[in-house]
Amino acid sequence: MKILIIEDEQSSADRLRRMLEGEPMEQREQSDACISSAESRQRKTEGQHEIVGVCASNAEVKAFFTDDSHSNVDLILSDIQLGDGLSFESLHTIPTSIPVIFTTAYDHYAVQAFRFNSIDYLLKPIDGEELHAALAKVKPTMVNGLSTTDAIAQLLESVKSQTIRYRERFLIPHRVDEFLIIPVSDVSHIAIRDGVVRLCTLEGKRHTLNMTLEEVESQLDPQRFMRVNRQFIINAAAVQKLSTYFLGKMRIHMTATPDEEIIISKEKVAIVKRWLDS
Repeated sequence: MKILIIEDEQSSADRLRRMLEGEPMEQREQSDACISSAESRQRKTEGQHEIVGVCASNAEVKAFFTDDSHSNVDLILSDIQLGDGLSFESLHTIPTSIPVIFTTAYDHYAVQAFRFNSIDYLLKPIDGEELHAALAKVKPTMVNGLSTTDAIAQLLESVKSQTIRYRERFLIPHRVDEFLIIPVSDVSHIAIRDGVVRLCTLEGKRHTLNMTLEEVESQLDPQRFMRVNRQFIINAAAVQKLSTYFLGKMRIHMTATPDEEIIISKEKVAIVKRWLDS
């Protein structure tokens, strides 16, 4: 299968390429006895894929399809948020029936829409077994009889038509017979330490939540809140500033707790910047 990758993070594009192209055959034969059945099924699909190009922006995608290059593409693996806008912009201009698997870091609206339209998606960081399971489901010409353009049009319509309700407040046990009500607009960030999830308000007060960080993340509006690393979910409105850190990383400073160290990886810096700048 000939695959075009649309990804503006070089490390993510390189990782996808490695996962698709697989390791040399002699290394596979030496390790066959040590791999699980799931890994074995995954490796059977490796080597069947050819990367025909990597585009890092909408402009590059449009340029790629200005000639007959699209005739050499069976599938597109596309990130959603690129440096020059959403990838939908350029995918709308592709006049062919090429199926698309979208990749995303946090876009909950898109995740639900993709399921409705039978367009597969993968959440970053991409898992190798999930990637190859998705590839196995894709037919290289049509997605449920729809062209890429039609499928994306349906996707956008479904996003508009769906009313998704996100959490608006937290009910926090307080003392023996009281509960505090904290609107999400009053939340600075939510963190996990030593297995305990705590909510920090804009006033710097902390409250324990009887939830996992994953549960909290799924219930908050991704336009307002982002899980920036394994320990922290932050409110964009509560960010004071960003500062450079070691090895290309960045530190997020929250207004309520300016001394708190919230570090984002080099790979996620661009995503967080775009989110805060939206």
